[in-house]
Amino acid sequence: MKKALKIISTVAILMFGILWVFSKFEILTAYNSIDLRNILVVIYLFTSLKYFQMEVKTKNEEIQKLRSQLDNSKT
Repeated sequence: MKKALKIISTVAILMFGILWVFSKFEILTAYNSIDLRNILVVIYLFTSLKYFQMEVKTKNEEIQKLRSQLDNSKT
């Protein structure tokens, strides 16, 4: 799931960049609208947020596991 979110966010930001460049040179104007670029930015922000939330949760679980192992080794 995390890998899919990372891929989606990367593709969304790359598509935004490509559409932004195309808008500067007026290429593919039929598919190049501000609304589409805004949607791609929202997709990027949402998927990045979810990805980093999952990363933090995973790291917190790892920290708790290591703390419990450390506590067990002390006693």
